[in-house]
Amino acid sequence: MIALATGIILLIALGMPIAFAILVPSAVYFHTTGLPEAIFAQRIASGTASFPLLAIPFFILAGSIMHRGGIARRLIDVAVVSVGHLRAGLAQVGVVGGTLISAVSGSATADTAILAKTVSLQMVREGYPRGFAAVVAAVSGVLGPMIPPSIMMILYGLAAEVSIGKLFVAGVLPGLLIAACLLAANLSVMKRHNIQIPLRPRPKAGDVIGAIKRGFWALMFPVLVWVGLRGGFFTPTELGAFVAVYCLVISLFVYKEIGWRDLPEIFRESALLTALIMIILASSAALNYAVAWERMPQALSAWLLALSDNKYVLLLLINVLLLALGTAMEGPPLLIILTPILVPVMKALGVDLVHFGVILTFNLVLGALTPPVATLIFVASSIVGCTSAEFMKYFWLVFGYLILALLIITFVPWFSLALPNLMF
Repeated sequence: MIALATGIILLIALGMPIAFAILVPSAVYFHTTGLPEAIFAQRIASGTASFPLLAIPFFILAGSIMHRGGIARRLIDVAVVSVGHLRAGLAQVGVVGGTLISAVSGSATADTAILAKTVSLQMVREGYPRGFAAVVAAVSGVLGPMIPPSIMMILYGLAAEVSIGKLFVAGVLPGLLIAACLLAANLSVMKRHNIQIPLRPRPKAGDVIGAIKRGFWALMFPVLVWVGLRGGFFTPTELGAFVAVYCLVISLFVYKEIGWRDLPEIFRESALLTALIMIILASSAALNYAVAWERMPQALSAWLLALSDNKYVLLLLINVLLLALGTAMEGPPLLIILTPILVPVMKALGVDLVHFGVILTFNLVLGALTPPVATLIFVASSIVGCTSAEFMKYFWLVFGYLILALLIITFVPWFSLALPNLMF
């Protein structure tokens, strides 16, 4: 098992695509241990043969349409009239806008790109430092996988055999907590770096009503997600299909910002991203079989329980481990690999698996903010046009607030479990 893990890490370090970096060592493991090759093929084939996985291409498609169809811009307009006149106004718009967009997208990278192209570039035009503008887009992107719908929670729910509906609902309060921490972080950055930006004028009642009217159909997304899940009208997969169709209808016939000629490119973009996720899932299925065959979850559970029988101490250690792993590997494949290993440990500790799903998702999303992988930093910085030094000047203070949110979510299960317990 050590050789298998070493091979995966080495191939990733050499730049091999993650799916093949997992698949090749897994194939070698099956061959050298004498496991039937038919099982290897069967595990790969069955790795994506799951009805709930259909939700992923639907939500990806909805996110692509939302970006091009004017839905995201109208949500940001609502955020502008809500908090744009406050201190650190546009920075706060980034957080509030990210929260609203997250109720449609479910992807941290997509949310960061949208916010960087809209809010962050406007921040630069109004005199905010480029580094701070990029930080706002990058850190607000972490809300994407937390507030439903969430692609990473779908992956976790399938791997851990946990209700995806419960996971969706469980992410709402933690997502709002993270947003509150980011709002406070923006004010701290403004004060610490003495950033003086004139306050925007308070919007008139007519401006507020106008923004809400223009964004009405976009604002209905969170309502539809909530009502659909709460009322039992949709499974997560059916919800994904409904949201994709809703996005398409609103963008084509209401906002009219995309036409029929734009659809092939939108579908192509969504299909490529879906294929990327699915091939990682398929290759990880073979790895998960090897992990189970070697009884690695049981060994890890015994080792951790030997260190301490206090679940909060072990949760803290696991958080540190996840943050470290997140610096070297993307969140979705890491989640797919780690979930079968860590879930038995959580069961042994008596940790609710819905609560752990929220912890794991947020922790691995934070990995996209930590070098050297740092996908969200790269996306935001490249769009805004700032250097790494400019970005890091403002980043670590904000990241400290995100760590505070992680600790609260970890050690106060109420944030993750209150709504699922109430609704289910």
